Amino acid sequence: MNTGNLVSHMEVVLKGRAALEATVRYGQRHLGPAKWEPEPGSEAAAELANAEARQDGDPWGEAPPRTAYAAANLMMTGVLDNLTSIHSLLAAEMPVIGPTVVARSAIEIASGAWWLMEPGIGARRRVCRELVLSIESARRAGQVAEEFQSTGFPVSQEITEALQLEARVLRRITDHGITPPASSGFSPAIESEKARPATEVTAEMLKAVLPGSVPGTSFYRTYSAVTHGEFYGLMNFMDPEAAADGSTLLSWHLPPEVLDSTVQMAIAAFGQACKRINKVMGWGKLEHDLWEINLSKIYSRPGIPT
Repeated sequence: MNTGNLVSHMEVVLKGRAALEATVRYGQRHLGPAKWEPEPGSEAAAELANAEARQDGDPWGEAPPRTAYAAANLMMTGVLDNLTSIHSLLAAEMPVIGPTVVARSAIEIASGAWWLMEPGIGARRRVCRELVLSIESARRAGQVAEEFQSTGFPVSQEITEALQLEARVLRRITDHGITPPASSGFSPAIESEKARPATEVTAEMLKAVLPGSVPGTSFYRTYSAVTHGEFYGLMNFMDPEAAADGSTLLSWHLPPEVLDSTVQMAIAAFGQACKRINKVMGWGKLEHDLWEINLSKIYSRPGIPT
């Protein structure tokens, strides 16, 4: 770390820690219950009272949309865990690429919840989206299990269960009176719903918080480049320094502005997903607005917070 950037780095660290603490507290309080309960008159309340019928003619009831809400809850739990991890990394001396790698995970998971909880799509489309995510996950789990089996690895209970996941999801699809996907690939369509590439969904999610001149795809691709060890991603953390003989050398370095952007983008992704959840569940804006005001105060205070 360059000593000339020490104060700037510490300002970013301390403001980032304060913002992450406020965000995790808000998220755990607001999204913490294992079973989300919608407000009367909300979209979610209408979805729970849906008129959809199962294959056998019985009504869906609440279970299918509640499964979709539980999936979103699981994803937001993962996002909050990632934000807690970033908070743990922030210090005077800290890993260079760690925050970027964890932030990329937080942003991608948040984009999944953001897509799943799109307002206005109704019970059937939301359930189809959950099933799209579930069948994709089941097929990837099955692929891993088959790879273990093919190498002669002893078949454990976990691998056996992974191989059965797809069948369970397909059974749910059929039981709900929904046409099973025709494709056997990892991105199947269920009725009108198909998972979009993470780069596209992330860009659309972040559009509301990025300047119009900044392409949202650039953030996800840059963060992915770091995660996957692409040279153009890693070179963001190489800083030129003058050597004793007058030559210029590159050193491994975390620029404060990169760290600041990373923390704020991870928090923003959480916020965008949370807005959609609030709208669908009818939970109101007050608590969310107070959280945003708190963040604004943290980042508007000059110098290092005490």
